[in-house]
Amino acid sequence: MMADSDRDRELVTRQLGREPLAFRVAARCPAGRPSVIENERRREMPTAFWITCRSLQAAISRIEAVGGVRQAMEEIGETAINQVHDAHLASYGTRVAGVGGPIERSDKSPEGESVGSVKCLHAFTALHLSGALPNPVAEWTLARLEDPYLDPTRCPGCKEYLLEQTE
Repeated sequence: MMADSDRDRELVTRQLGREPLAFRVAARCPAGRPSVIENERRREMPTAFWITCRSLQAAISRIEAVGGVRQAMEEIGETAINQVHDAHLASYGTRVAGVGGPIERSDKSPEGESVGSVKCLHAFTALHLSGALPNPVAEWTLARLEDPYLDPTRCPGCKEYLLEQTE
């Protein structure tokens, strides 16, 4: 797996603040910058899709900071969340964001089944924006954002990128 271009590798390095491992760009923001990457599959990195856009990361973090993870789990429900985890497990070999599988889970229903769990809204949203696994957790999250992406003229990362494109 390789970055789409040297330019993408440079942009993602700046977005993450470090050199990324092997990846491909899975989604782009309106300014054309990488906003979601798909990482090479590795055991030590259970999250396959990452949001790299700092503005989008911050917006989702604000939702999480006010109890968004718990609220999403309550409103979406265990069944729908487990369906997303099951689809991710079938496609990628792990549950979303590395949440433990059915046998490993300690929070089980009285019938012994895994209880639907959301570890972080970012992982579900990255899956959705990439088109890899549209899901109700991401839809819930995105519905709480005014817009998933800031206007490129207001986004610090996009403004920098747009300025470079005109030089």
